[in-house]
Amino acid sequence: RVWAEPSVVKAAAFEFDGMEAFLSAAEEITQLPYPWKRYDLLCLPPSFPYGGMENPCLTFVTPTLLAGDKSLADVVAHEIAHSWTGNLVTNLTWEHFWLNEGYTMWLQRKIMCAVNNDPLLFDFDAIGGFSSLKESVEMFPDDYTRLIPVLGDADPDDAFSSIPYEKGFHLLYVLERKVGSESFLSFTRAYLQKYKYGFITSEEFQSFFEQYFEGNTEADGVDWKRWFHEPGMPIEVLKFDRTLSKASEELAETWLAYDVSNGVGVAPTTDIAGWSSSQITCVLDTMLDKTNAGEANPLKLSTVKEFGDMYGLKETKNSEILFRYCRLAIHARDEDILPVVVHFITTQGRMKYIRPLYQDLFTCGYGVLAVKTFVSKKDFYHPIAAKMLAVDLKISVEKGNHHVQGEQEEENTQKVDQNTIKVFHDISSNKILIAIVIITGFAGIFALRRRK
Repeated sequence: RVWAEPSVVKAAAFEFDGMEAFLSAAEEITQLPYPWKRYDLLCLPPSFPYGGMENPCLTFVTPTLLAGDKSLADVVAHEIAHSWTGNLVTNLTWEHFWLNEGYTMWLQRKIMCAVNNDPLLFDFDAIGGFSSLKESVEMFPDDYTRLIPVLGDADPDDAFSSIPYEKGFHLLYVLERKVGSESFLSFTRAYLQKYKYGFITSEEFQSFFEQYFEGNTEADGVDWKRWFHEPGMPIEVLKFDRTLSKASEELAETWLAYDVSNGVGVAPTTDIAGWSSSQITCVLDTMLDKTNAGEANPLKLSTVKEFGDMYGLKETKNSEILFRYCRLAIHARDEDILPVVVHFITTQGRMKYIRPLYQDLFTCGYGVLAVKTFVSKKDFYHPIAAKMLAVDLKISVEKGNHHVQGEQEEENTQKVDQNTIKVFHDISSNKILIAIVIITGFAGIFALRRRK
């Protein structure tokens, strides 16, 4: 069954009617029946901060998946995969979160290949994941870019990123390439059988892998210590099959070359009307990657406008495509995109989208707009999202006995229209209360100080 608010229930039922195929594929891959008897899906209100949540029996998903063409259903495949990798076999602590998410990325991609009868989708999807991994590694401190992060007393939400998903997946794919796909599939089935309804650590995974492949020289030479504890990108980077990504990457390169030429010549005219959303996303990912997420070497404003107009990107109903185009446009200082961005970040609360877009606004000269938008919509967001956005916008949230007050920032300041923003964190209710304290008779502008 699919559950949703009355206004979107029909759209949700249409978008997610492939659940049975995903379940059947997962059962075939794992050789284990779906362990939780019933599988329902609940499409939550738009403030839900995640793409999905893999509760046994009832998966939660975001309405940002309702693209109208089932193009974002891979998130459902991901949550279904968690029924085995995450719920049936669970990481013991947050430090070993990659065992949940990395293995689920591996299984999700296997499911999508099986359902679409196309093995090339595995590497095609992994290419996009690798781009996301590179961006996360650049954004987070070293302790959080390790496969086994150093969390200490930190809130695990503070370290949440694509790293356990994609760096964890990369390790598993390296292992699969070493021993062969069939052998690794057999290992995975044995792993799920051995640890089902239990917990596991990274060291136990390593031990089981070494025991299972004892005497197999193909499995030798894995530097587990470096894989687990070295920060940054994976210590071994695989070459992906780029058959399905080739056209997308070539189109992106053509637009980038056109941008460098200062618009001399004719803009690319490739017709992408028949392309899948994944192919269009790949174009945007390539452009973001080549321009360092649009930040270090932003595209020219004229290029972004021409690119967006040609393909109707501002009007798309696909959240993945809109999100990426908005990032390119913000870094090109396209002020025409600002109403689109504000509407997007205030009508849904998925952190995958809102955090990077708020950060982009904040760092690209639109900080006042970012802070004002956040303050006006703070009650719309889930408390976790509100907390993380406050951090991103340099608004301090520090623990105290009762409430917490933001203080002034000496570096990386952000001016906010003669107003000082003070943020209070109610420890007992775990809710964030944001009050705007208007300073009268004061000529200066307070700056905001980030938590140290």
